[in-house]
Amino acid sequence: MARVAVDLIGEGLPPEDLLDELATALDLDPRLTLTVVAPTASVESALAASGVLSGGRCQLVNAARGVAAGPEALSEVRARRDSGVRVAARLVRDGQADAMVSVAPLEAVLAAARFTLGLVPGATRTAAAVILGSVSSPVVLCDAGGSVDVTADELAQFALSGTRYATACHGVVRPRVGLLSARPALQDQLRRSAGDLLSSLGLHFVGPVTADRLRTGAGVDVVVTDGFTGDVVLAALGRSAASTWVGSDPASPPAVGSELQGGMIVLGVDGTAVQVGRPCAAGPGRAGDLSAAVGAAAGAVRAGLAGSVRDAMATLVERRRELAGLSR
Repeated sequence: MARVAVDLIGEGLPPEDLLDELATALDLDPRLTLTVVAPTASVESALAASGVLSGGRCQLVNAARGVAAGPEALSEVRARRDSGVRVAARLVRDGQADAMVSVAPLEAVLAAARFTLGLVPGATRTAAAVILGSVSSPVVLCDAGGSVDVTADELAQFALSGTRYATACHGVVRPRVGLLSARPALQDQLRRSAGDLLSSLGLHFVGPVTADRLRTGAGVDVVVTDGFTGDVVLAALGRSAASTWVGSDPASPPAVGSELQGGMIVLGVDGTAVQVGRPCAAGPGRAGDLSAAVGAAAGAVRAGLAGSVRDAMATLVERRRELAGLSR
């Protein structure tokens, strides 16, 4: 059984509008239980009417407010213990849930996961990972908006956690890892240093790769970059998908957009946290996003992703000791 806490308090998105998605998630996974985090007064009657509460697989926990997107999200998450994203994170920390899913802004989910769940030993930053590419050739982009101004060591953290995600949750046996670059010949010192470190960690490192690989998945399974660059690339892919969507058959959306329905998973924290996927401008709505994110969180729990990332960080810690001349 996977127990998932679902924070329904997002900007401009009434919690009651998302309740059908909860029923869908429960129907799709008979081994799933949900703890819904939302203002009790606004959703309790609707939840009861939907029948979701009657099966014993869903309960409701009150939260008073959400967290707005923007630069103040970090301080708001710290200050607002009664916000939905903080309540959901505490449920995981306290053992009342195995994972959290939230419709709050990504920066709020990242902050709540880090402050409440903590980093795994050896990690210094969090990363947001998302699946791009196609169903037949999925690609993990890591980091997709979590951390900026990173070091070579932190890019290595993203690579290790991203490969464990690709293996545990998407069945890639030996993920090929690429370092996102403008072109192979254009490498700054950060990426040269990161490349040297990645080559020493036992990964299947294929060197620098360009952004077009995120669409095709050609020759790479995990693409590593800093969060600022990853967020820019993700936005560009979304705009490109939107232009492809115009005039096309709504029943056949382009690849980019649908891959975000599994949400963005936070890597590097001692637990499982998923932010509900952004629409990425590829299509008119968010239908299926929440239930898919819940499914992704439950899958990560069953695959033991958090423990696998913890093991990967231990590998990096040992390599740090070797580089510092401290290995036994």
